[in-house]
Amino acid sequence: MSNAPTFFDYVCSNTDKFAMLFAFECLAGALSLALFLWTEPGTATRVVGILNLAGIAVLGAATGAILLKCHRM
Repeated sequence: MSNAPTFFDYVCSNTDKFAMLFAFECLAGALSLALFLWTEPGTATRVVGILNLAGIAVLGAATGAILLKCHRM
């Protein structure tokens, strides 16, 4: 068997950077949620808020999954 580092060994060596990225995604999610809640329905700003929340949810889920996998290794 090979002792060569795997992809997740490289990724998990940067866990601190992924944790910071996840924190920024949470902050952006909170700001986007505020934008969504405090705008009137049917406006372009509300649509941008919805799209921001959808994008942040996808990126946050991916980053969270990476952090969880690295934590369990």
